[in-house]
Amino acid sequence: MKYSSAGLIRKLAVVGIVLLLISSLGVGISGTAAERFSEESVPELDATVAGSNTVTPGETTTLTIAVQNRHDGVTDSDRAIEDVSRVVQAHGVQIGAATGTTVAYDDEGIPLDLKMGKQSVGTVRTGSTTRVPLTIEVDESAEPGTYTVPMDLEFSYIRDIFVDRDDYTVNRNTGTEETSVTIRVEPHGQLTVVDVRGDGLYKNAEGDVAVTVRNTGSEAMSDATLSLVGSHHFEPQSNRAALGTVAPGDTRNATFQTVVRGVESAGSYAVGFRAAYEDANGQPSESSIRYGSVGVAEGPQYNVSVESRSLYVDSTGAARVTVTNTGDVAATNARVFAEPNQPFAPLSNGGQLGTLEPGESATTEVKMEVSDRALAQSYSLPITVAHDDDYGNTIRSDPLTADVSVGPERQFTVVDTAQIEAGATERIELTVENTGESGFKDAVVRINADSPFETDDDTAYIGELSPGERATVSYTLTAGEAATPKSYTLDTTIKYDNPFDETVVSDIRPATVEVTEPSGPSTPLVLTAIGVPVLLGAGIVFKRDRLRQYLG
Repeated sequence: MKYSSAGLIRKLAVVGIVLLLISSLGVGISGTAAERFSEESVPELDATVAGSNTVTPGETTTLTIAVQNRHDGVTDSDRAIEDVSRVVQAHGVQIGAATGTTVAYDDEGIPLDLKMGKQSVGTVRTGSTTRVPLTIEVDESAEPGTYTVPMDLEFSYIRDIFVDRDDYTVNRNTGTEETSVTIRVEPHGQLTVVDVRGDGLYKNAEGDVAVTVRNTGSEAMSDATLSLVGSHHFEPQSNRAALGTVAPGDTRNATFQTVVRGVESAGSYAVGFRAAYEDANGQPSESSIRYGSVGVAEGPQYNVSVESRSLYVDSTGAARVTVTNTGDVAATNARVFAEPNQPFAPLSNGGQLGTLEPGESATTEVKMEVSDRALAQSYSLPITVAHDDDYGNTIRSDPLTADVSVGPERQFTVVDTAQIEAGATERIELTVENTGESGFKDAVVRINADSPFETDDDTAYIGELSPGERATVSYTLTAGEAATPKSYTLDTTIKYDNPFDETVVSDIRPATVEVTEPSGPSTPLVLTAIGVPVLLGAGIVFKRDRLRQYLG
């Protein structure tokens, strides 16, 4: 076959241009001709609501939108071109797929507030469906009916492919599909909270929430029940309240028991209610949660002060606790619980205060024992105040503290020295002085007589002995004849009554008793002084009688 030079030149020019175009597309040239797929395979997108598309006025719900690609992914070209088919199969390139798909909704002019902006759908493969959520808030005043929601779908797709044995290039176009979905607003009963009132509501207390609700919907709510919805602040303690059939415009009242939690201050707090009922078709239905606000009081609050009553080292006394209700609710059956630490040991759990109205005060005592290792100083006393709420539940206050002072141990001393002769039985006197900072009540001073002493009279009553006061007591004491003249000590204690009329014995204190020599003659000397005159008299009588005999 012959070619003219002019024709040859034209062919070479075309080849050069093709090579230049291919190289500009980044396609490698291996010496064999490149294959090209070039066919408009635009995805065919459509959208529907998957599942139910019905909503009710005032409802906020999430629907599922199904985006479908009706393109089957089959073309005549990719069957005919071997290398293009290889690229499609090896690299997962999908002809007819919509990639990078986004959806935007338009809610203008309809009673639906679509809570989504432009939303990513991703890749919608040929012959498949991709689902995305759509959150809708329906206007409270929405009329029943069917509403169309316009949608714009934007995507990209494969326009053509260049392939050689070493490389391939994919070119894409973008497309837009305008479609819509329909949403049906159905007639329904609609719950509206008219008024909420609280009684006995404060932190940790169980009280009442009374509510008035109205059916502001377009159909009756049959066999309706109302429930209080639990929340961070309210824990319902009662079941649903029966409302019966509530026609449009009708109101109903209900009261619920609830415990208040997580409330740190007085104020208004949101409380939610939900109605369950049968609709006009006899189907079970449930309203959205409707909220009102209810007042929560501060509740009983307490200020405490403590006064020591006979709290001394190594003694039994009491803490006089005065509690003032500084809150805005009466504290019924108020009582005090003390939880003392060392050096205290509780002898009673607490004390009763009665009912404390706001601003009222009451005082009670907590009996305690003070350790002998305590120091004369102030100690922190943990206190809890409890009361009963309207349902008899015990409500405990947050931990409170107050300082309680401990005085030094009760002390006395014997300030003088008694004397007694060895072998004598005498009346001795001792003077005791209260050297402590608290008085002795109904006190008795007792001595403990050990060898060389004996006594049947070991106690002496002194009654009251105030700090710094002295009292003189006397005892009948016998000192043994063999007692060595020197100073001895008697163990002395004071037995007294504490403020609780309990008998307490003090620590032992020494009383000095000095034993002296006998002051009179000894017995042999007395006998000699008496016996010599007697014997002399007897001798004189004897001699006088003998003389008479002799003279006679």
